[in-house]
Amino acid sequence: MRDVKLPEVRKAEILDASMKLFKEKGYLQTTTQNIINEVGISRGLLYYHFKNKEEILYILVEKSVKPLIGQMEIIVEDTTLTPMEKLNQFLQTTIIQEDTVTAEKVTLQETVQLEENRYMMDRFYHKFIEKLLPLFTQIIEEGKEQNIFQVDHPYETAHFLVTGYVFVSNDLKLKKSSLDEMKVYLQAFKEVLAKTLGIEESILD
Repeated sequence: MRDVKLPEVRKAEILDASMKLFKEKGYLQTTTQNIINEVGISRGLLYYHFKNKEEILYILVEKSVKPLIGQMEIIVEDTTLTPMEKLNQFLQTTIIQEDTVTAEKVTLQETVQLEENRYMMDRFYHKFIEKLLPLFTQIIEEGKEQNIFQVDHPYETAHFLVTGYVFVSNDLKLKKSSLDEMKVYLQAFKEVLAKTLGIEESILD
């Protein structure tokens, strides 16, 4: 009797095999045939689950940021934190804190920096912003209600701030900016954030 695996199990196998090949051979050098051979499936089965190699990469990138989104949701929903504490923890999680470096993360970072993947990453950043926006908006709304943040339009303000941060910071990564350059941009973002919310910049430390 032929072993028929559940679709989610097969998809996970394809993703794991693709990540392994991207690390070993590089994204551009990995072909769909390599992935098919690694998993031991037919070409039709691969294309049943994924449209192409780009979609596999997109889902791998999406998976890599899920823990980050989960952390931010916990921060925003924590009723023991003040809006200012939430804002600082939000910054620590999304901007200042460096993830534990793994071979997978290094591979994904190098792969998304390829010119061939710019359009795909633009799509991803828009989706990432959609997830961040309601969380950041909630923090600003809480601060406004408690008269901590001086903002008339929380959602629109959050939209500008989140969109600017996501696209500018990732553009810096694409340009392979130095750590010192990144720190200057981070400081500039804190200045913009403080002025926009009507708070002292020193609080954002």
